[in-house]
Amino acid sequence: MNILIIDDEKSIRYSLKIGIQKLEGVNVHVAQSGEEGLEIIRSKKIDLAIIDIKLPGIDGIEVLETINRLKIEMTVIMITYISEVRLAVKAMKLGAYDYFTKPFKIADVVDSINSLRDFINKKTNIKRYESNELIGSSESTEKIRQTIRKITEKNLNTSVLIMGESGTGKEIVAKSIAKNLGEDKPFIALNCAAIPKSLQESELFGYEKGAFSEAQKRKVGLMELANGGVLFLDEVGDMDISLQKKLLRVLQEKKFRRLGGTTEIIFDAMFISATNRDLNFEIRNGNFREDLLFRLNVIPITVAPLRNRKEDIPELLNHFLEFYKSKVESSIVGISDEAMKLLMEYDWYGNVRELKNTIERIMILSNNSLIQVEDLPEDVFIKKNNSEELSLETAEKEIIINALNKHGFNITHAAKELNITRTTLRSKINKYNIKTD
Repeated sequence: MNILIIDDEKSIRYSLKIGIQKLEGVNVHVAQSGEEGLEIIRSKKIDLAIIDIKLPGIDGIEVLETINRLKIEMTVIMITYISEVRLAVKAMKLGAYDYFTKPFKIADVVDSINSLRDFINKKTNIKRYESNELIGSSESTEKIRQTIRKITEKNLNTSVLIMGESGTGKEIVAKSIAKNLGEDKPFIALNCAAIPKSLQESELFGYEKGAFSEAQKRKVGLMELANGGVLFLDEVGDMDISLQKKLLRVLQEKKFRRLGGTTEIIFDAMFISATNRDLNFEIRNGNFREDLLFRLNVIPITVAPLRNRKEDIPELLNHFLEFYKSKVESSIVGISDEAMKLLMEYDWYGNVRELKNTIERIMILSNNSLIQVEDLPEDVFIKKNNSEELSLETAEKEIIINALNKHGFNITHAAKELNITRTTLRSKINKYNIKTD
């Protein structure tokens, strides 16, 4: 169990360290500032962080916010003076497990850590089913595994571009690469489609105090936090065009500056990006830089849609059954042969994400011990017939989905390729219940 103490008071820092080190099976790390603490969090897998709220530079609340923003799995206890309990309450709302007010007894903290072990173990047991490893034994999945092994055996800080439809598991591929590099290495992720383009640069590069009117203190960017590990940019096709040039420079020169800064910082991380867009199409339309694509696409990985690797469905099903069993206390332990047959026949246009959501819904709502046909969503269990009409509709639906995927779900461009009006395309999207988000 790795424990980190972040406190600027040396006496508290080392009193806690001496007391906690008496516990069996713990490693204790210390930091005297928020910046130093985040560097340790970036470089090591920390299970529990004990953080003082009042710190020089980045304070404890901002450290906790950064942990949340980066989706780092750890338990946090805050330390505060009685006059700062209001901040402790804020920390609890941000996900802190508990807080201690100064002065406190070291023995009380040690007792709390002992009781926390069960809590942390339960969280770990749940998370282990959210595997960062690829699930499935299809030829295409095994090919990706082989590529990952080749990348990580050489431990190169190269660039990997993961392509595939929405919901196929591109982030899992990225996490699998990171895990093979070493579980103690940081995995820092940013979804370019999830934040405004105006904020993407400050998120990646960070900034110095005074860099702009809202910059009240220094902020460490994701590139800096990723050093020694992996930086993953999901939906890279949504990156602001002006930022693309700056990113290209970082990938070429392996260094950057925080916004408003003068000191050059070394970028020493593997760069992985992912997209469900056709980046060559985006280049032709002036939305993506061709030189950046060349730099990103050193090692390409294409994740096939689930309908093209149905051999993976049984293993994915068992994986999700095991995962949700620990979360929703379901009595389901398997699936009937008839229901399994229908799952294998269904085309899963929402890919692995659709399958995962389907299993979660069934395990919440069903009282059966085995998944039955009646538990399946209507789209899955409706019997197919061999009529010409249904065959034509199935073919038409697939053509429309392929066109939408090719053009990043841009209705105008997809309609133009299909040689139909936008109104007609929208009508068919509704008819076939095609998800466009």
